[in-house]
Amino acid sequence: MRRLVVVGGALAGHRAAIQARRLDAELDITVLAGEDELPYQRPPLSKGYLAGTVSAQRVRLRGGGEGYRFLSGSPAVGVDLAKSLVFTADNAYPFDLLVVATGAEPRQLRGFAPDEAIIYLRTLTDATRLKEALTRIGHLTIIGGGFIGAEVAVTARSLGVNVTVVEQSSHLLSRAVGQRVSSIVEHNLHERNIELLLNSTANLETMRDHRLVSNGTQSWPTDLVVVGVGVVPCTAWLGGALPLAEDEGIHVNEMGLVEGFEQVGAAGDVASWDHPLYGRSVRFEHFEVATNHALHTAQALVANRRVAYGELPFGWSDQGDLLLQVIGVPGPDLTEEVEEVEGGKIFLYRRDDRLEGAVLMNAPEELTKLRDRITASLGSQ
Repeated sequence: MRRLVVVGGALAGHRAAIQARRLDAELDITVLAGEDELPYQRPPLSKGYLAGTVSAQRVRLRGGGEGYRFLSGSPAVGVDLAKSLVFTADNAYPFDLLVVATGAEPRQLRGFAPDEAIIYLRTLTDATRLKEALTRIGHLTIIGGGFIGAEVAVTARSLGVNVTVVEQSSHLLSRAVGQRVSSIVEHNLHERNIELLLNSTANLETMRDHRLVSNGTQSWPTDLVVVGVGVVPCTAWLGGALPLAEDEGIHVNEMGLVEGFEQVGAAGDVASWDHPLYGRSVRFEHFEVATNHALHTAQALVANRRVAYGELPFGWSDQGDLLLQVIGVPGPDLTEEVEEVEGGKIFLYRRDDRLEGAVLMNAPEELTKLRDRITASLGSQ
């Protein structure tokens, strides 16, 4: 009997295990999960779950922990590829096939160690703490003006909490999109009376048992700090056993497999895969990428279906009345163009004549056509 070990018990790990079971009813499947939770989805954690419109039950993934051996609270601490073993703190798990789906973890900000009043939002436990806090606090400081920061800010404000967002760059979402999209997000926050401090770095101060946050020119008291300054792939436990790409993700080929280790695949936030349309490795931290890439990697490993995974990355961000959908690979270094459509706008991102990505603002009905446009443009180069 073949043995599959999946390291990571979140979305990508769950999807890989479920797909592997569909492909091989006799396969022995073990999923090593770092958290003491059944698999769940993360997108609602910064929006609906915080606001109370999405229950904990709805956050859970259907069939989580079913059809495979699920070991919660069992993070991997090492791997021996020569002996085909994955190690936890108290056991070793042999494998014939291995999927790494350990995801990513929040980047730590110096001077802001996590404690009862400083939250790095990543897990369901983090979100539950923040959800409870938002029912009793008066002021929230968010450090980091990315998608998570903007979503938490809008959600907290809708619950009556005063919010200050501190961002070190000159505009929000600076690593993901161009300035036109950034200005719309900033306007949306201003309209909700959310204070934005751009070109600012934050420091934590204590005065008379009260916490103050300072950006160098002003200080303000705050009840809680949420830090969202990006994430890093969870690869330290590998000890250098697998190759990493420049973006710090595990480098896998177009099929989702590690070159030189055909019995090993990686999927989700931790994987940087060679995208056949872009001609380079890409890594995305989106729900649909984790889902679809995991299914594809499982097929390549378990059923030997060696087909290039060429879907365009896709994700979305709900910020109150503002819906942003990101398709392809936009970026601040690309030429940004705008098209007006009924009910919203489309922002196109080009590298020379090559359309590489787009952001849709309140225009979900345009998504399919836009996906086809980007695919056609990339395929024609």
